[in-house]
Amino acid sequence: MILHVDMDAFFAAVEQLDDPLLRGKPVIVGGLSSRGVVATCSYEARAFGVGSAMPTRIARRKCPKGIYIKPRMARYKELSREIFAVFSETIERIEKVSIDEGYLDATQVAPDPQRAEALARTLKAQVRERFGLTASIGVAPCKFVAKIASDLEKPDGLVVVRPEEVVAFLAPLSVGKIPGVGPVTESKLHKIGVQTIEQLAQVHRASLQRQFGKFGARLHDFARGIDPRPIVVERQAK
Repeated sequence: MILHVDMDAFFAAVEQLDDPLLRGKPVIVGGLSSRGVVATCSYEARAFGVGSAMPTRIARRKCPKGIYIKPRMARYKELSREIFAVFSETIERIEKVSIDEGYLDATQVAPDPQRAEALARTLKAQVRERFGLTASIGVAPCKFVAKIASDLEKPDGLVVVRPEEVVAFLAPLSVGKIPGVGPVTESKLHKIGVQTIEQLAQVHRASLQRQFGKFGARLHDFARGIDPRPIVVERQAK
């Protein structure tokens, strides 16, 4: 059982944690210059259409009364280390993929969906109680499905996908939900009549490989809920 943990609006949430006056307000963290880009924003700001990777100048037009803050990376890294240290108290195999998300291999301590769900609830409670922050968690038999699941009920979400539910869970979702499928790839898939993961599963593997190379083979597997990638506990710094 794999847990994908994703901290909710992490940078903005930390700013609201450290300054209670910011709570409940549209907080946008990112570059403040004319060439700046939004790193993340609070859910109050998202209600105005602001989102990550958006140019700050556009964000200011959408949310002129937003509170714009320059990132404090040292503070975010400090909290991130502390949060993942809490996870490591229970789970040994952890793949931290960014400052605010990671995969936890819960197979040894919670080898079935029921125990994995209980563990996820415990971890969420620990994050809330110790740090005053929320995390969304997806629980599934593989990394790819767990990552999709963690994103479906944000913020403070918990979605559990049992092994026998994987294909049905994926079927109605947009192909854009697949990690690695950006706007360009999604557009190409739409052009060949593929809107959902269920439709993607009906495309021959060879056809996907011709159009998308090695990633086409991965798309073919993902559409069937197949993801053999292991948890990588340590990775070389880049």
